[in-house]
Amino acid sequence: MSGVKCISKYKKLFILSAVIGCAFALSGCGRVIHNDYESMRASDSVNPMVTSQTSSVREKSFASGLCLPEDTKSDKLNIETAGLFDLSSRKTLYGNGINKRVFPASTTKLMTALVAIKNGDPNQRIRISERAANPGADAQRLVLDPGDSMSLEQAINYLLVFSANDVAIAIAENIGGSYDGFVEMMNQEARAIGATGTHFTNPHGLHDENHYTTPYDLYLILNEAVKYDLIRKIIPQSGYNTMFVGTNGDSKSIAVNATDAYLTGDVDAPEGITVLGGKTGTTEPAGHCLIILSQNAKGNDYISVVMKTDSLEELYDDMNSLLAEIPN
Repeated sequence: MSGVKCISKYKKLFILSAVIGCAFALSGCGRVIHNDYESMRASDSVNPMVTSQTSSVREKSFASGLCLPEDTKSDKLNIETAGLFDLSSRKTLYGNGINKRVFPASTTKLMTALVAIKNGDPNQRIRISERAANPGADAQRLVLDPGDSMSLEQAINYLLVFSANDVAIAIAENIGGSYDGFVEMMNQEARAIGATGTHFTNPHGLHDENHYTTPYDLYLILNEAVKYDLIRKIIPQSGYNTMFVGTNGDSKSIAVNATDAYLTGDVDAPEGITVLGGKTGTTEPAGHCLIILSQNAKGNDYISVVMKTDSLEELYDDMNSLLAEIPN
């Protein structure tokens, strides 16, 4: 009888130990369970590379349906701060410094367009304020007057085709309720799509030390933006011209050419590759930047990005080297 009591006693001790062990694993020592991928990328490091098997599994789970943020080596290419992403196979075909912090310049306007489309109506009126009409003497702009107005769709055309900074400010003020409110919406959208190496301080990309992104985050932004038919329709255009309403109710028209040399025919893509559009950007600190969506002869989509080159010639040479890596 005493032997049975002893066995029961040991069983109770074993069960109690197991319960305590489970509780301990789910609390303080369960830090790996509680940290999701977004919180890892939101840490001080702007380059959250995989550091353990657990981190790798978490990253792959977060990036389901996306190319992974990994640098890849190539014997043929040595393009710095650049990436090539296969949207069909969800593979990073080339990456060098794709998690490096860079200044985005006017590639910023992809996020401006994305947030505007998600939160506005293409037919709503965008009115030009005094601030929008005066974005700075050196800023790319349409030269609009305070009180001019156009539809959101017209504004996004000017924004993406011509990279108009006055239009970017007007979109922000009209869609966000305020300039600062819209910028916060841009940062919220960046976090929502996983672009947590990015921080915006304005809707146009004019230089600010606290306005930055990464090549991989730009891929995420364009990948999200081209899910919208309106953006798909706008970005291939070689130019744009429309009638809008002036301050006094008169009709006004401004014709512009695209800033992308592929679209204007000044640069040819490699044989079998069709450039579907994207966004350019240039400031002195950012250098020359370009991110594009393209297709191969089979109709498969690719996103390629080149940042921070010293000249336009180098920018398009590097981009063509990336596009030449696309299989046909």
